[in-house]
Parts: sequence; structure tokens; C-alpha cells
Amino acid sequence: MRVAIKIPLLAGSQEAAVLDSQSRIANWLYNKLLEKANTLRKQYREAEDQPSRDQIGLTLYTERGLRNLIPELKAQHPFVKVVYSSVLKNAALRLSKAILDYQASHHGRRKGPPVNWPKFRAWKRAWFSLQYDEPWKGYTLSGRTLTLVLGQDAAGHQLSLTLTLAQRLPPWVNHDHMRQCRIVKEGHLYSVVFTVERKLANGKPLRPNKIVALDPNHKNFAYAVSTEGKATEIHNPFFLKPLDKRIDQLKSKRDTCKKRSRLITRRDGSRFWLPSRRWLMLNGRLQELYRLRRDQTKQFLYTVAHRLYHDYDAVGIGDYVPHGAGITRKMRRAMNNQSLNRRFKQVLAWVALRSGKQYLEWEEGGSTRTCHDCGYVVQEGIKPSIRAWDCPGADCTSHHLRDENAARNGLTRTPKALGLPCSGRWEVSSRRAWRFNGLGLTIRGR
Repeated sequence: MRVAIKIPLLAGSQEAAVLDSQSRIANWLYNKLLEKANTLRKQYREAEDQPSRDQIGLTLYTERGLRNLIPELKAQHPFVKVVYSSVLKNAALRLSKAILDYQASHHGRRKGPPVNWPKFRAWKRAWFSLQYDEPWKGYTLSGRTLTLVLGQDAAGHQLSLTLTLAQRLPPWVNHDHMRQCRIVKEGHLYSVVFTVERKLANGKPLRPNKIVALDPNHKNFAYAVSTEGKATEIHNPFFLKPLDKRIDQLKSKRDTCKKRSRLITRRDGSRFWLPSRRWLMLNGRLQELYRLRRDQTKQFLYTVAHRLYHDYDAVGIGDYVPHGAGITRKMRRAMNNQSLNRRFKQVLAWVALRSGKQYLEWEEGGSTRTCHDCGYVVQEGIKPSIRAWDCPGADCTSHHLRDENAARNGLTRTPKALGLPCSGRWEVSSRRAWRFNGLGLTIRGR
């Protein structure tokens, strides 16, 4: 069983400058490989014979094709050598995975909304995590002192960086448990994430006793039903609509301003347009609102995820991801722009990994229109406006809440996906509601 342990780093200004420079070079390498991938993609489309396409595809459409270009780039650009090889390798692997995801989506082999071709990274703003993906290779840990091995300078000398952890690792972690190390940055704070292999005392995998299934939707954030018979309605975050309304107002004001105000000529002869003061002022306020929305959303998602894994051993969530659809323009925006569905799944997967518990997605198709008690399927479907319905089955008179019935069907499918025996039916004995108040969850109707 693998567990992720995240610990803040006490990094001074000099250490932060070194880490930022390593991240920028990794971003530069990613962009350079993407530039090469774009060229290969064009050549692949213009190739007239299949052998030429196969040769290009070995580099462009394989997991390690782009990674094999790194030695050549090191020879052409010696400054890349100051970054450790594992970090450079993972930059190439991340790009290859993005290209393969695009291919799978383009050919219909991937669920969810379509995946676009990778884009260039803003190497100054987008921080690239530094990943050391082999046990104790490129890093050492002694107490709270973490030493990272960097690349080599121009003279060929090995570089290193010493950092201090804010706290020690848990006492159960030893040398053999470590699998990889990753340096991340959130805002102005640096952290290290250790992936640890935790072996159970009896050597058997963890068997979850308490399971909950979530049905994500738009009327509320999600509806959950657990094996204990508790039904929980998780309300949407209160701050989302007012913030989006204020963002729309500021964006409208900013876009009506004259952006291209003055033409500035640099010393090297290049020129650029300087925006007007009002445009810069409104754009600054807009970016601050975006930051506030990101921070509050992150707090909401992690609060819900931690509470779920505090109460349950395994969490299953429907695989539905909103894209397109919607009857009106307002509804389409609420379903696409304001939906936190996909990000919540990423948070659930991370919290499960960190806490040593289980996460999965269950197939949601037909869960709303299928009666959980008798299995009757409403062929014509159920309109979104109908929030409760009676089963039209001949021998069934069950009354269903729309979201609760879908979550109960999900609770039937989740244990099967975990390889556990399932009773086939789950009854609801109590109902409650979770509402986020900015500090935590307010729970009503226990």
C-alpha cells in the first residue's frame, strides 16, 4: 500500500532561488520538446509512405521517444546539465503522457471531455515540480535535513542543495519504505512529497469496512450514501456564484478599456504595447479575484475530502464529467465553468493516497433511471426537473429521491469494483446535509 507524506520545507531566499531556477529549466526543456513534437507532428501528417510515419511515430507517439532527445539537447544547450537527470526525464515523460492522452481522446479510447494537444508552459509563472522517481537516488535524508543532488556546473562539478523539513517523517517510515521524492510549490511555500510503501502487519491488503458512494450533480455538489445507511447531501459552495458574478463585471469593464495604449521600443530594437493604467488596474483586481476563487475552492474541496476519508475507508464517485450539453446558455456555463467535478476527483485521489485509503470511480450510466429496489429501468429517462419519482414497476411501489437513488446504485457497484461481496440492496436510515461555511462543514440532520 502506497502512502504520500507531504511536509513543508523551510527554504530561505537562496534556496528558493535555486529551486526556482531548476523549475524554469525544466519548463524550458518541456517547451523545447513540445516545439520538436509540433514539428514531428507536421512531418507525420505530410509523410507520404508508411515507413516514414512509423519512424516519426517512434519518437512522437511512444512513452520514451521524446525522452531520448534529452542527451542531444544537453549537448546543444549546456545550461540544461545543471538540473538532475531524473527531473529532466520526468519533464519529457509528462509531455509524452499528454500527447498519448490526446491521441486516446482523439481516437475515442478515453472517457470524458476531449483532450487538447499540449500547450507551451509559461516558464516564469508555471512552477514545474522536481521529481526524483527512484528510491534514494538523487536525494538523501538525515533527520530533518534533506539534500538534493542537482546537475553539474560548467566545470563538471556536482551541485547539491540542502533543505530543512518543518517536521520529521513518521516513526514507522524507514529506509526501505521510500519510493520517490518530489518538490512542489504552492504560492510562495515549498513542500516535499515522499511516496512511501507501507506494509501491513499481516501482509494482506486493507479491506474497507465503511464505504460511501457519491453521485456528483449540479443541483447540489454531490449526494452520498454509505454502507451505514446514512444519506448525505453535500451543498454547493456558497461563494461560487457571487465571485463569478463579480468576475464577469470586472472582465466586462476591463475589456472595454483601451489595452494598447503606448508603443514602447526596447534597447535591442524590439517593441511592445504598454496597456493603459485603467486596464492594468482592472486586470490586477481581476487576477486577485481569480486567486481568491482558487484558494476558497481548494479549501472547500479538501475540507469535504478529508471529512469523507475521516469517516470512511473507501470512497467511490460517479465517472460523469460535465461537458457541453445544457438547455440554456446559463445552464451550460453552470455545468462547465462552475463545475468542480473533475478537480474534486483529483483531490479525492490525492487524499486517499496520503491517508492510505481507497478511491475509485464507478460507472454512472443509467444509475438515475434505474430503480435500486427492483432494477426497473425507465427507458425514456427522467427529466432533470424531476427531483423525485415513483417506480413504475409492476411489483414495486418505491418512492425515490433522484440523487439518492443514483447514489444507492453507486453503492451497489462500488463494492463489486473493490472485489467485495455486496448485499445487492442498501437502505437509507437517516439523512443529513453538509454545508460549507468558509471554516468547515456545518452538518444538519444527523
